[in-house]
Amino acid sequence: MRVLWTHNFDPSVPNSGVFMHKAAEAIRARGVDLQLEYLGNLRSVRQLLRARKHVRRLAPGFDLVHAQFGSACALVTSAADSVPKVVTIRGSDWNVHRASRGFFYFHTRLASAFTRLSINSYDVVLTVSRRVAAELQRFAPRAHVDVSPSPVDLSRFVPRDKREARALLGYPGCEEKWVLFNSLRLHNPIKRFALAQQAFDLAQARCGNLRLRIASDLPHEQMPLFVAACDLILCTSDNEGWPNSIKEALACNVPFVATDVSDLRDIASVEPSCRVCPPDAEVIAANICDVLSAPAPQRLRRHVEAMSGDAISDQLIAIYEAALERTRAVRGRVS
Repeated sequence: MRVLWTHNFDPSVPNSGVFMHKAAEAIRARGVDLQLEYLGNLRSVRQLLRARKHVRRLAPGFDLVHAQFGSACALVTSAADSVPKVVTIRGSDWNVHRASRGFFYFHTRLASAFTRLSINSYDVVLTVSRRVAAELQRFAPRAHVDVSPSPVDLSRFVPRDKREARALLGYPGCEEKWVLFNSLRLHNPIKRFALAQQAFDLAQARCGNLRLRIASDLPHEQMPLFVAACDLILCTSDNEGWPNSIKEALACNVPFVATDVSDLRDIASVEPSCRVCPPDAEVIAANICDVLSAPAPQRLRRHVEAMSGDAISDQLIAIYEAALERTRAVRGRVS
């Protein structure tokens, strides 16, 4: 099987699309001939048209094309009309930013519009969370929708002794409670770092002996040790698909305090150490202190075991094969 993955994760940005490259490795390990195609900057009509022409020319050399993102990536890849098409909707290409009327306010609305415009061109629409899947199915009731989260590397993100992990990071004997905040860009208003900082400051005043650990521009190779050394991960996002940072934390048995995004409420409903809060700094701070004062959880990893690279790769290949079979059946009836 020859498969083309189109994407717009800029290779010049550190850690951009790391999860996609890891997933591609796992798919190739199963014998699939997979090619990644970076579509480049898609911020003008001319660039969009050029990219659509490029994808239309490439597509006949493959059995199936899979757009790794909605928005302009989905709009461009929908031009591949000669083969079955799959698209993955990841959250920021579906949700809209509701706060400040700046770049992200307008950008997310344009991205969402492109996604909605493209949906019905695809044979299969994948989403990373059940929440987005339900919303998408209401929007496009005839779409073939399935849930397929981005995989988490369970061989690298593992529970570790926190003292040992901190010693390896250069903090031997550190007894503070570490609160992790993870974002590629702290200035991104969707992540609401100012809210996270305010909540942390209130928690520090309330229960003390805390340290805010910010994972921004950290080499991905260091992330497993860094995450495992933390006591809690804080997510204050306005919206998310399925935050990879939360998956990685859960794989290390690190609990979360988060705003109501993605499918996190489902986990919080069965895990006392995980909390979903309104975007209120006082409430978030109280939950941080409450979680950190309780015994460390031991079984959070179970919530991401079905998201391993092997499991997601097997699921994707099964989805590809089913899409190809449906296409063959349709062509057989037509002929």
